[in-house]
Amino acid sequence: MSTIRGENFDLPIFCPAIYDYKVNFSNAPLNLFGLSENEFINAIEKEIYSLQSEVVTCGYDIYNIEAEALGSKVKRENKDIFPDIADPILNDLSKTACLPEFNDLKGRMPLMIGIAKQLNIKYQDKVYIRGAISGPFSLAGRIYSKEKLILECILNPRGVHHLLQYCTDVIITYLTGFLDEGQDVVVFDSLASPPLISPEIYRDLILPFHQRIFEFMKDREIPIRPLIMGGNTLSIMKYLAKTGANQLLLDYNIPLNDVKTILSQYKLGFRVNIDPALVMHNNKDHIASVMKQVLGFLSHSPNLLLGTGILMPYTPLENIQLVRDIIIKYYRMLLNK
Repeated sequence: MSTIRGENFDLPIFCPAIYDYKVNFSNAPLNLFGLSENEFINAIEKEIYSLQSEVVTCGYDIYNIEAEALGSKVKRENKDIFPDIADPILNDLSKTACLPEFNDLKGRMPLMIGIAKQLNIKYQDKVYIRGAISGPFSLAGRIYSKEKLILECILNPRGVHHLLQYCTDVIITYLTGFLDEGQDVVVFDSLASPPLISPEIYRDLILPFHQRIFEFMKDREIPIRPLIMGGNTLSIMKYLAKTGANQLLLDYNIPLNDVKTILSQYKLGFRVNIDPALVMHNNKDHIASVMKQVLGFLSHSPNLLLGTGILMPYTPLENIQLVRDIIIKYYRMLLNK
């Protein structure tokens, strides 16, 4: 627990991206998981048992929760397809002021908060359990066409600003629900990552809203404030370091030399992701070989957590367990030297 709290990075913990993968710990199809409290709790408990998890995120179709609460329909008709938003509820940025007023928890928000609370009561300090919330740009891309949103960042930045302001208000309402129940959260905003968004657009349009969210968390004295943005974020790292988040992501498509430089340059916690394609590999010797190379390269970094890119439901469970075991054995060997 001390590692995730930023108190000790000598023993990095393994934080695989078990979001979509949670369905494997249930009997529900892809499209219907995440609707039942008992089913969700049982799945997370199986996740904890199967992976000896130290960190668990209470999230499945993470980016749908806030949009659904605002009135978006989630498509669930096909049992083999992951839930998704049917159509944007906003078609014109000039109509942002007409979006529904949002001051109370709605939709599945109370469900997700309740799940995190129940699990925290049961596991307390044995497992670090947190909720999941969308970042403002990713939420904007759910209630408004994400393709048009990215274009409007150039053509109509004022309109995008007003939409992000609205989305941030919604997110803070949801965040407050978690914090009022004593639950920590992780913020996901991968739509705001390059190359979709330029460094200048991130700095001028999105950074102020990230700062508002994390300043709110700091005012509430929340010690662990993770911001997860997938992709190669090197070009905006100097801005991410100013968000107020104290844990950031270095994704698997960032070269290890650059990862090592960032780890030494910033006094923040970083989760370094392993390529999820490696974890799906059918040759366990290959997995072990690559993992040892990665660990050898990064093993003496002072502020390191280890994770994966998002693991698809067809990833073999035994491969995730293998990666975890390799990490544990490697660091035990270092400590015993």
